[in-house]
Amino acid sequence: MTSISLYKISFNYNNIDDLFSELSVSFDNRSHVAIVGDNGCGKTTLLKTIAGILSPSAGRVSRSASVYYMPQIHDTDAHSGGERQSNELRRAFNSGAEILLLDEPTNNLDATARIKFFNDLKNWYGGAVIVSHDRELLQQLDCIYELRNGQIHTYGGNYDFYMHAKQTEQDALESKYVDATKQLKRLNTTVQIAQQTAQHKEAKGLKDAAKGRRTRIHAKSLKGKSQETEAKKRKIIQEKMNQQLDVRQNLSSQMRDDKIKIPVPIIPFAHRELVRCEGVSFGYNHKEIFYDFSMSVFGGQRIRITGRNGCGKTTLLKLICGNLEPDQGIIKTFGKIAYLNQDLSVLDKNKSIVDNIMDIAVCLKHDAHVIAANFGFRGDASNKQVGILSGG
Repeated sequence: MTSISLYKISFNYNNIDDLFSELSVSFDNRSHVAIVGDNGCGKTTLLKTIAGILSPSAGRVSRSASVYYMPQIHDTDAHSGGERQSNELRRAFNSGAEILLLDEPTNNLDATARIKFFNDLKNWYGGAVIVSHDRELLQQLDCIYELRNGQIHTYGGNYDFYMHAKQTEQDALESKYVDATKQLKRLNTTVQIAQQTAQHKEAKGLKDAAKGRRTRIHAKSLKGKSQETEAKKRKIIQEKMNQQLDVRQNLSSQMRDDKIKIPVPIIPFAHRELVRCEGVSFGYNHKEIFYDFSMSVFGGQRIRITGRNGCGKTTLLKLICGNLEPDQGIIKTFGKIAYLNQDLSVLDKNKSIVDNIMDIAVCLKHDAHVIAANFGFRGDASNKQVGILSGG
């Protein structure tokens, strides 16, 4: 059996914050495994490190297996992303490598190509390390490695096994969080009772002194000792409260909130015609893609465009938004169009997330920060340069 082993490796870009630190893991030529994790956690970087494209800033990589690395694929004018993806996968399975390293291999594949890929992977004699968000693909793998907080966490099963284990972890974290919150309330109650008791004792001492039961000097002495004792108690309780606050904060940081919040505005153009295609024909290099094609899109509609790779799905979108001109026919649009393409070229890689939002949404900086937070970019994260972000 051949393998690739990573021993206590660390990696960072430009000496800024390690993506992973002292990470150790091994991959062999028999298992088909996945690497999953939040966007930007370093999955692609780890895959490139396994492939030898990147070198770790610390630690070492030991290889006794040959590898074939396939990066993420984007579309071009000549070929769709799915066509390029299929060609690259064909090269990978014919490479003779002992371990395949595949970055989002099902991106862009149509239904037929997906089935072929799943069959090829099932019959693949060697190992495979796959970065993917595709649940159907993850369900077919032997083991899932999650990259989280710079470390690898192993889940020895498919996607269902992984999700069950993750839910068990989350339930345990939530239970501990509730316990920590209850403990904080108890400590707060203890502080309040102690303060009330101290105030009662002080008032009683002054009252007794006023009645002549104790000398004023004796009363002050007792008051001083009482205050000293209470101060020590409060210090001990405060230390315990600080510990519980730290525990709760740590638990909170581990509890996941994966929801992306997209406020849906009231649509003033509901049911109104927004796009009209009439008798549209178009082709590339004497290859006809559309002929006498007609359609309309109305406000409020949600339309999915499907078809085999290379049939013209992306071309249709480019025609509608005006990036391409039809050979025949007319295309009319009634309103503003926002086009998000596969390679995200709409974004300026040299600008920050917030600056890109301000440019595209034409909004103020405060509103741009709110929008960024809705997509998980909170605080300083919203000021990151787009060019350093992962594809996800």
